[in-house]
Amino acid sequence: MRRILIVLLCVFVATFAFSETVEIPIEVSKTTDVSVPIAVSMNEILTLVGLDFDANWDSIRVVDTDGEEIPFQVDDIDLNGKLSSGDLLIALVNGPSKITVSDDFSIEKPEYNTSIIVREEEGVKIIETPVMNAKVSMNGLIRVESFGEVEGTVVDEIGIGRVSGWVGSTYYVDGNLGKHEEKTSGDFRIVETSIIEPGPVGITVVTKLQSETFVGLDQHIVTTIFNTGDIRLDNTFVFNNYLDMMKVQSMITRPLTDISDDAVHMLPVFRRLLWADQLNITPLEYWFDRNAIMYVNRLPYIVFPAIDSMKPLWWGATYIFASQESWRSNYSPSLGIGVAEILPEKPVVYADYNKWVDGNTWIYESREFRDGVFKWLPGEFELYESTKDMVSLETADLPNHYVAGDELNFVRFYRLYECSTIGNAINHIVNRTIEIQSIKIGNE
Repeated sequence: MRRILIVLLCVFVATFAFSETVEIPIEVSKTTDVSVPIAVSMNEILTLVGLDFDANWDSIRVVDTDGEEIPFQVDDIDLNGKLSSGDLLIALVNGPSKITVSDDFSIEKPEYNTSIIVREEEGVKIIETPVMNAKVSMNGLIRVESFGEVEGTVVDEIGIGRVSGWVGSTYYVDGNLGKHEEKTSGDFRIVETSIIEPGPVGITVVTKLQSETFVGLDQHIVTTIFNTGDIRLDNTFVFNNYLDMMKVQSMITRPLTDISDDAVHMLPVFRRLLWADQLNITPLEYWFDRNAIMYVNRLPYIVFPAIDSMKPLWWGATYIFASQESWRSNYSPSLGIGVAEILPEKPVVYADYNKWVDGNTWIYESREFRDGVFKWLPGEFELYESTKDMVSLETADLPNHYVAGDELNFVRFYRLYECSTIGNAINHIVNRTIEIQSIKIGNE
């Protein structure tokens, strides 16, 4: 009996002694006093860990540089009820950290508390977090109805899509495009909307929509509301068929404009603006002429009333055919709050005009942040010498042609924040953008 106990003890010690742990570094440059949201798919974690490592996935942890455990959660994005490659690990970090995974199968899954409540009100789901309340529509779009002490529509329809194109196009057969239609996500058929069980970090809503007009076009929306006032949107348009499209845009609507008369729209100066090119001036000069430039820390930013059209050169949008920048925001001085859109990477502006126009550009119109493909190229391109003949205005050349398997993906962070002045708000967003764009997971 004693010999058996000794053998078992030796096996236990050997198992403990030879267990291994894989560490995945998380790098982030900390520039604010607010925790930084990170998100990484389990598929990416599996790749970083390696297929030859016998991982106990219950052992996964997020720890800081002092070895202190950081609460995290893994959300069941593919809704299959089990841990799988489609799931998403999310956490809030305050500096460089790491994800650890062990092959020790004696380690159990951690448990953390949540402060988020999900309730139902007249058939609609309401999410209550420590800093905001949000309503989830039937098609999975988020409306923030309170933030801090402010009540009312703070921002609406996060992730709503706007698409237009040619229905029944036979372009590659006989050159005919068919009938033009324009729809938003509200016109799509709801395949599934699920609110995943909240965790210590936040809560995620998963939605699958399907266009009945543009047959073969699906929209997959994954929206994560963090406890910090940050919202991460992963918005994907999936093409399962050939389609000729004029617009494929991801949007938010009504940021502060319903509850604030003094809301301003603000962003870095565009690196490219079609209207400025047509006038043979810089984007800075274009907005300076409209008294819409404000200097903060000796750098110029565009700032103007959020409901003012600002005398567009043509068209009805406040700006259109504008380069994507790192961030843009609406901010209310009287309410002391703002809503910012932050891109996870600084976008590229292509020198080739055709390539730039074919890709994603920014529009601010009808109090909506519109981001994505916009191919309605008007005759005004030809009215100005500087843009004449730069792009084809033939109707058949306008649409982007998408085939089965193509996807357009928009990952955006929406930051709800409190600041006392426009200058402070700009400083906060600039610093928050540095943090978001500095995130790197894994060794590269």
